[in-house]
Order: sequence, then C-alpha cells, then structure tokens
Amino acid sequence: DDLIIYRMGTDKFFLVVNAACAEGDFAALSSRVPGMVSDISPRMGKVDLQGPASLDVLEKLLGQNFHDLGYFSFRECEFRGMPLRVSRTGYTGELGYELYPPRDMTEELWIALLEDERVKPAGLGARDTLRLEAAMPLYGHEMDETVSPLEAGLGFAVKLEKEDFIGKAALLADKPPKRTRVGLAVTGRGIVREHCPLYRDGVQIGETTSGTHSPLLGKGIAMALVTAGSCAPGDAVEAEVRGRRVAMEVVPLPFYKRS
Repeated sequence: DDLIIYRMGTDKFFLVVNAACAEGDFAALSSRVPGMVSDISPRMGKVDLQGPASLDVLEKLLGQNFHDLGYFSFRECEFRGMPLRVSRTGYTGELGYELYPPRDMTEELWIALLEDERVKPAGLGARDTLRLEAAMPLYGHEMDETVSPLEAGLGFAVKLEKEDFIGKAALLADKPPKRTRVGLAVTGRGIVREHCPLYRDGVQIGETTSGTHSPLLGKGIAMALVTAGSCAPGDAVEAEVRGRRVAMEVVPLPFYKRS
C-alpha cells in the first residue's frame, strides 16, 4: 500500500490508508503489534481541498494562518466547535489539504466549503487525471502485491541501509529491479488506457498501467511498467489498443510539476 503515517505523539500514530487496502493493512499491522492498532474509519470523515486557491479557501473557512504548515505536516483545529485535523497533503500534484472531521460533521464541512464560489466538487475521475499528470503511482495500477516499490519508482521511501525491516530481504534479492516505471506521450491518434501491451521495434517490453487524455497538456499520456533498460526518454514505442497499434514516445516523469 501507499499510505501516510502521522506521528501524533511519542507512541501514538494516525494512519491514512488506501480504502481498497484498509482491511489487509489492518490485519498485517495487528498481527505484528497485537492489541495496539484500532480501526477508527467508521468514526472519521475525509474531505480533500486541492488546487491553487486551497490555502486561501482554508484560511477563510477556519480563520487561521496555514502558510507555515509544511508538506506532510498536520495541525489540530476546530470547525464550528468540533475537532478537525488538517494535513498539507493530497494526490493531485497541486497545492492542497486533506481535512479529517468526525464522521457526522463531514456533510456540514462539505457544504461550508462549497459556499465559497471558487470551490467545485470533483470526483475520483478528476483526481485520477490529476495524479496521472503528476505521475503519482496508484494502488491497483502502478503498484500492487506483484510490484516492488523499487519497480514502481518509490525507492525514495525505501531505506535499504537500515539494519532490517519487513521485506528487506526480498528487495535486496530483486536488486536491481527487473522492471521500471516510465512515462509515455501519444504521438499518433488514439487514447491509451491501462493494460495495453507496449512494443519497441516489434518486441513487447511491458504494459501500460494508467492512461488518459491530459486536459492540461492537450494530448494522451500514460505510464507503464517495462523491462529495465528496454527503453529511454525519446524512444519511439507502440501501444496495442483493441488490436491497433498507437504510436507513443517515452518521456521523462512527471508530465506536470507545480512551480
């Protein structure tokens, strides 16, 4: 899973997990530290406020200054007399915040945010396009139980110099990784989605993991897992879409980076 862990105190932590992985994450943690992990999902809500105006919207709503809240940091606040946890995080590649109210206050918080004319509701489809433009891997696409963090491009989160951790032996045995994550831009005609075989010079080198039309860039983009060393930025490749080959170019990641 790709999750965030907030340190609330000396021996207290708050984990925000991928919803699709929650049950498995809870089981894995509970088996290693019995009696020390609680699933508070039924009591918590979550609303993501993302975009260039999110800081100003948040400060206007809560009447506080959040300019000094660093990335991956959080603050305990109040919203209309109820506790509200605010973190400087998100999965859009933009400035943004994630808000954690008590579950029964979530609707009221949502309505209050939408009272600001700059705020519009957005669903998972929009989020998926944004995270793809920012080249953020997503569970079930660029990573799952069969993909190592090194293959997924998440090596920055793996400290192999540590004395030991769960999975270290498996990662060392697979180093260097046999696959790597790459970015692709459509140069032909068509939209390339996930699970499309990818070819270079007629030889299959991998498969796309995510793909869409990028509204920001005005063209089709995709990410893929390919055999390590099989291609490099600038190389021409082809994706097979419903029996037809679509021309693509290997490009550096991310496709978009906030200045």
